[in-house]
Amino acid sequence: MKALKITILAALMAFTINLTANAQANEAINSVIANYLALKDALAKNDGTTAAGKAKILLASISNVSVKGMSSDQATTWTKYEPKLEFDSRHISEVTLIPHQREHFASLSNNLYAVLKALKVNNSVLYRQYCSMTKRYFLSNTSSGIDPYMGMDNCSKVVETLPPAKK
Repeated sequence: MKALKITILAALMAFTINLTANAQANEAINSVIANYLALKDALAKNDGTTAAGKAKILLASISNVSVKGMSSDQATTWTKYEPKLEFDSRHISEVTLIPHQREHFASLSNNLYAVLKALKVNNSVLYRQYCSMTKRYFLSNTSSGIDPYMGMDNCSKVVETLPPAKK
């Protein structure tokens, strides 16, 4: 009987640890989303200096994501895209030239979209938008607003909605 209690307690502790690790991974990804959106907003305002600073914060949040607690498919996806996300964030953080930042932002946006589409952990609705003038995509937490590529209001269209993760 004592061995059964110990086994049940160990299983319960392992389950609790896994839930905590999963919640931490989800929180870290949502921090990446928030920092990406802050970078998008800086680019929409044509503010290269602020964009560089926001990209540095984004880079740090990407580095803080741990695969511990992710499913094997999620961990595989994150491991595949993390270096790409870091590469573009780093490049944006190292310059203040808006055209160069926007080039890397386009790649960053496509890679983050692929991650979020696969992981399904975003806490709030996200919109994948398309700028027909630049033929580039970006993610937004609103269905309208200022385009980060052109700095113009309402010149992009929603092409997909990523619903919030089910809790």
